[in-house]
Amino acid sequence: MAKGKRWRNAYNLIIMNYIILDLEWNQAMNGSLTVRTPVVLYGEIIQIGAVKTDENFNLIDRLKINVKPKFYKKMNPYVEKITGITAAELSGCETFPEAFRRFSEWCGEEFRVITWGFNDIGIFCDNLRAHGENEVFGRNYINLQLIFNRQTASEHLQCALSSAAETLGIPIDVQVHDAANDAFLTYEVLKKLDMVKGIAEYAEMSSTAAAVPIVKEYFDRADGDNIVRDRRVNELLCPACNKKMKLCEWLFSNKRACRTLAECDEHGIYLVKLKAARISDNNYTITRSVFTASDEDIASYERKLRKKKEALERRKNAEKNKSEGKNEEKHDIV
Repeated sequence: MAKGKRWRNAYNLIIMNYIILDLEWNQAMNGSLTVRTPVVLYGEIIQIGAVKTDENFNLIDRLKINVKPKFYKKMNPYVEKITGITAAELSGCETFPEAFRRFSEWCGEEFRVITWGFNDIGIFCDNLRAHGENEVFGRNYINLQLIFNRQTASEHLQCALSSAAETLGIPIDVQVHDAANDAFLTYEVLKKLDMVKGIAEYAEMSSTAAAVPIVKEYFDRADGDNIVRDRRVNELLCPACNKKMKLCEWLFSNKRACRTLAECDEHGIYLVKLKAARISDNNYTITRSVFTASDEDIASYERKLRKKKEALERRKNAEKNKSEGKNEEKHDIV
């Protein structure tokens, strides 16, 4: 939340706006070219899109800023393909510090940021640090994805924004991967949810989901599929004693994101997350994040593993019944 003078209404209550934020960022052409200091810069922001609402989520304003890159000046072909943003288009735009100052002024003095997923705030903070700016911006933010998951009983921990819109019957008639369009689409999803209830329950929802990793590692890989078959991601040492840990079964939330539990005989259980991100057509970076596992992390993993096994058993029984039915048909014919 921004600091400064607080606006108050006639009843002397703080009036706070909400800023729904979406970002587009460029990436290094391959993992070896990734900026490592003063921060590992996985993505450099090239576009800021935002929607401002009042405390009752009524629309106030919209904003879009294109940003001239400093670190990754050559557009990654994959990023250019999905966003339609070219290096020539960005060459005369504001630098990130200039864009950030204009965006901050537009946000106002009292606000809370809403994003779809955890990535945008992480990328924003990394960019602020890379440019020597204050990293505290937006730390008290809301991941709308968590509220959507709870209120729609979604099993997908990282449901895509377009999938959420489809679930809620929201038509998508604009270009996605445009920061301004995606910010407004997030706003349309928000309007379909019970935000009063969602915000009241948010601390509970985010208590483990927003945990900071103890260890974060990156692996380059040519293939984005079957990421758990990479020997490197399955060789994990305990952050406390450096001894090899035993990994449980990997559970996928989508094709390129999964999680498991890892156990150290001496220091207990850790939560491990993998995520593969495309860097170019033939290059991916796998991020492995290790967290201290809470009781809820362990219970959640066990629930999902149980559901997976039950689904496999149902599928197996269905195939068996289908096969037996075919055999009976053949017997009748004979």
